Amino acid sequence: MAAEAHTHVDDPEVAASKRLWVEMRTPEGVVFSGKARSVTIPGAKGSMGVLPRHAPLMSSLTTGVTKIRDADDQVHSFITGVGFVEVYRNQVLVLVDFADDPAVIDVARAQAARDRAKARLLHPGEEVDVARAEARADAGAAGGRVRRRHVRIRPVVEVEERGLCTFEQ
Repeated sequence: MAAEAHTHVDDPEVAASKRLWVEMRTPEGVVFSGKARSVTIPGAKGSMGVLPRHAPLMSSLTTGVTKIRDADDQVHSFITGVGFVEVYRNQVLVLVDFADDPAVIDVARAQAARDRAKARLLHPGEEVDVARAEARADAGAAGGRVRRRHVRIRPVVEVEERGLCTFEQ
């Protein structure tokens, strides 16, 4: 775990095993950092929950919904990409490709971009960049983001199709 994450062991609630210290990071920076009661993450072999006093753990993560129940009992949900999690001494470090707030995802636009990319893959012409179309079919592109101009299509559709979360259009 990153050296600065270990400084939170000095927090009385974390040290007394009453709370977790959770950090979720993407290549763009820290998405969440703070005390939490629990974390639910999409592990490669299925969803897993982390509570205080959890055994040390390192695992790969898959695309899905990550939920953090903070110290005030408020749930923070994110659509997250692939990555890794480390749990050690009541500290949870989540490293993912991306973490998007489901409330700001334009589902209709993301699905339309996915459909266009799939159509290009089904009928590739000379001017179609197959690698780019495959990437867009997996991730998609849509506007409406403040920090980024991308919305990941596959995670949104997968999460909704699995019934993990529904998005209003």
